[in-house]
Amino acid sequence: MIKLGIMFSGQGSQYAGMGRSLAAKSAIARRIFDQASNILGYDLTAVMNETGSDRLEQTEYAQPAIFAYSYAWYQMLVEETFLAPAFGAGHSLGELTALACAEVLPFEEALRLIQKRGTCMQRATESGFGRMAAIKGVHVSVIEEVCARLSDPERLVQISNYNSADQTVISGESQQVQHAVDLLVKLGGTAYPLHVSAPFHTPYMNSANAEFTAALQHVNVANGSWPVISNVDAQPYRDKKYVRAGLQSHMLHPVRWSESIACMLRQGVNVLIEIGPRAALRNTIRQAYPHIRSFSVDHDYDEIIEILRDLQQQSRSTVTAACLSMAQLIPNRNSIMDEYTSGVVHACQQLTNRNLHMQQEGWHETEEERREALQLLQGILRTKKATEEEAWNCYMQISAETGLPLSAVIQEHAVK
Repeated sequence: MIKLGIMFSGQGSQYAGMGRSLAAKSAIARRIFDQASNILGYDLTAVMNETGSDRLEQTEYAQPAIFAYSYAWYQMLVEETFLAPAFGAGHSLGELTALACAEVLPFEEALRLIQKRGTCMQRATESGFGRMAAIKGVHVSVIEEVCARLSDPERLVQISNYNSADQTVISGESQQVQHAVDLLVKLGGTAYPLHVSAPFHTPYMNSANAEFTAALQHVNVANGSWPVISNVDAQPYRDKKYVRAGLQSHMLHPVRWSESIACMLRQGVNVLIEIGPRAALRNTIRQAYPHIRSFSVDHDYDEIIEILRDLQQQSRSTVTAACLSMAQLIPNRNSIMDEYTSGVVHACQQLTNRNLHMQQEGWHETEEERREALQLLQGILRTKKATEEEAWNCYMQISAETGLPLSAVIQEHAVK
C-alpha cells in the first residue's frame, strides 16, 4: 500500500531556465507564473529563465521563484493525476510552499509573505556579518559540541540545518564559523562554504524575523487538506492555531529536516516525491534511506506519474472503518464503568455494525455517514480522555487511510 509524502525544495535549488520547460508543457504553470508576476510586480518568468544575470541567485528573487515553480508543479500533478499526500514537509522556504499547497495558506497571501521573507533576508546578507558552511563526515553531536565551545554571547556559531546523518549546516558570525570549520576538518570532516553572507536560521535573524512576523499577522490560515511537518520541532502542525506560532520561530531556529523525514517514515510513509527545482532532497533520501522509494519532479516525472496512478487505483478505507480502527487503538484513562460503557462500548458497537453492513451489502458511504462516524469517534476519544496529541494523530491517520482531506476530517470542534 502506497503512503505518500511530499517534500518541497528550499533556497539553493534554483537554476537559470528552470521555468522554461514547465511553462512549455503546462498551461497551469503558465497561468500561475503570470499570476505570480502580477502579484510581485515584475516578470517572474524572465527572472527564472534569464542567463547572464545574478538576479536568480539573490534571495529576494530566488525565494518567490522557487515557490512559484514548486506550486505550479504541484497544481499540475493535481490536475493530471491523483495526488493524495498523507504528509508533507518543506526545507526552510519549502515549508511555506507546503503550507500553500496543502491549502493552509492562500496562494496570493503566501507569495506576498515569501516576497517579504526574501526581501528582509536579502537585506540581512548585505551586512556581510555572517556565513554558513555545510559539514560532512562528522557526527552531529561533535558538531554541536564544537559550536558550543566556540560560541559566546557576542559571537555565535550553531547548527542551522540538520539535513541528514551525514550532512549538517552551521551558521553564525563569520570568524566563528571559520574556526568551527577548521576544527571539524581536523577531526576528519569535509566543509563546503555556502554562497550566502548571512547566518540564516540563527538568532542573528531577529531583525528580519520581526519584519516577517509583522507581515504574517495579515495572512489567513486554514486547517488545510493534509498535515505539514514543521521545521522547528519536526512535528505535524496540529491545526491552524499552531501554524502562525511555528512560522514566527521559523527563521530563528534550525531546520530539523532529518527529524522531519523520520517523522513521516514513523507514520508509515513509504514513497517520497520532491517537488521543486533539481533533486537535492531526493538525493539525500536515497543516500539515507535506500529502502524508501524517492523521486523528483525535475528528474523522475514518468516514474512519478506511474506511482500516482497506482495510488489512484489503491483501495481506500471507509471513514467508518478508519474511525473504528482508531477507536480501538487509543488507550483508555476513564475508570468510571458507566461512562466507558455508554461512551465507548456502545459507540464502538455502532461503528462495528455499520462497518459490517457496508462490507456485506457493498454500501457506498455517504457524507452523512462519514460525519456520524467522526462524531462517534469524537465521543469515544472524549470518554477515553485521549490527549490532544492522540486525537490529532487519529485524525491524521484517518485522512491518510481514506483520502479524505484533513480539513474535512478535523471539524472546528473536533480538537480542543
